Amino acid sequence: MSEAAPAVTALMPLRAYHRVFLEHAVQSLQQQTSHLWQAKIIVEPGDRARFARVLADPLRDTRIELVENRGRKLAGAINTGMAAAVTPFVAILLADDCWAASAVEALNAAIARYPEADFFHSSRRYIDETGAFISSVHRCRQHVTLADFRTGTPVKHLLCWRRSLALRCGGLDETLNSVGPDDFDFPWTMAENGAVFQAVDECLYHYREHDECFRLTTELPRSVHEREIRRVLRKHGLEEGAIEAWIQKGRRSWLRQCKHDTTWQRWLRRLTGKRVRMWRPTYK
Repeated sequence: MSEAAPAVTALMPLRAYHRVFLEHAVQSLQQQTSHLWQAKIIVEPGDRARFARVLADPLRDTRIELVENRGRKLAGAINTGMAAAVTPFVAILLADDCWAASAVEALNAAIARYPEADFFHSSRRYIDETGAFISSVHRCRQHVTLADFRTGTPVKHLLCWRRSLALRCGGLDETLNSVGPDDFDFPWTMAENGAVFQAVDECLYHYREHDECFRLTTELPRSVHEREIRRVLRKHGLEEGAIEAWIQKGRRSWLRQCKHDTTWQRWLRRLTGKRVRMWRPTYK
């Protein structure tokens, strides 16, 4: 890898957004300890002019490019950014989260140290609306096998993968309706296609818990989450009993973040203007 050539492109799908969170996300790129990165911010075609105004200052940075989504939903946006990238690796930065200042430096070092690795994943930490840490460092799993995906999601953000292998695998599954196509189904598909996973123990990703703007995690009804989770699990060959165990586990934990049980309930609450507070996990 040439020292002057970036190895990683950050992919930022952008639709609903909070201005301050978006600013912090972009700043977390521009304040990296290494300048060797590129970024593709992927927006819907009808939103290009609006986001060109919103992002006018950061777009003066020649490493950042605004790209129109040519695919379907979240998966399509990431696929579009991946296709537009020219670096050997790409990585996700969601528009309400941040990369740690050393993320690019750590990824470049890992890519050089582990040339056989196809998929890097790091430790992470949670922040609130103000950017304050609300958790300790959640360490990444050191060893990941294909079997691990049957019982959980063994890799978490920061997710960084070899672009050529992902493209050969068909990229992210655009038939999925924005429930886990990036951090649930896609790494599993990469594992099925022989990807070598490598942990980066350093905390490189700051995941924001908030209720300030639309989030797929909270605004999509629980019924939609459960339907899509079942689709992913069936796709990867799990039996119905194992699928139901996944759903029951989710109802006791991450699915509790859904504000609405059904699409009908969400529609009725929007019609009446009722605001629902989201449930937040207690982090260690």
